[in-house]
Amino acid sequence: MDNIYYILPERAFIDAFLTLFIVFDAIGNIPIFYSLTTHLKLNEKIRVFTRSVIIASFLLVFFMFFGKFFLDYYKVTLNDFKIAGGILLLIIAIEGIFGRVEAEMLRGEDIAIVPMATPLLAGPGSIYVVMYLYTRYGLLPTLFSIVANSLFAFILLKYSNFLLSKLGKNVILVFSRIMSFLLSVIAVTMLREGIIAFFS
Repeated sequence: MDNIYYILPERAFIDAFLTLFIVFDAIGNIPIFYSLTTHLKLNEKIRVFTRSVIIASFLLVFFMFFGKFFLDYYKVTLNDFKIAGGILLLIIAIEGIFGRVEAEMLRGEDIAIVPMATPLLAGPGSIYVVMYLYTRYGLLPTLFSIVANSLFAFILLKYSNFLLSKLGKNVILVFSRIMSFLLSVIAVTMLREGIIAFFS
């Protein structure tokens, strides 16, 4: 068996972590996650954060091993993921802008899976990156990047409530609407990239 799975330079682990870190964007997702869970109690938020990070991790590990086979078998492209994820995020964002998320009181289990675990964390970009890292650096650096980024995201999300809650109720409400708008921008960007790449 190839020794790349056992003897690897430290640079490979660092590069793999940083590459996924940029796309995973745990820091950038904090305010969006917070706005999606404003109706939940603290212990419920932590449970949702935990579940979303775990599910995202398993999705990335799955696509690391079976991504190419899965995409080839179902004739699915990463652009298809972008289009589907963009539509999904856009619907959620529109509901958030008009307050329907709070009114409907979405269950924490639903939020943890969609859109938090995917497509916000384990989105098209993250899926592509882990497939790329696996082919370039091998098993250990790629697994390390997934685990390390997932743990970092969980820590950030777990303690984000303390920092963001200091803003006050009214500010949080406005903040939630702004984040929903930004989420719609992300959704449109994903749609645009997917459609342009599809036709090109």
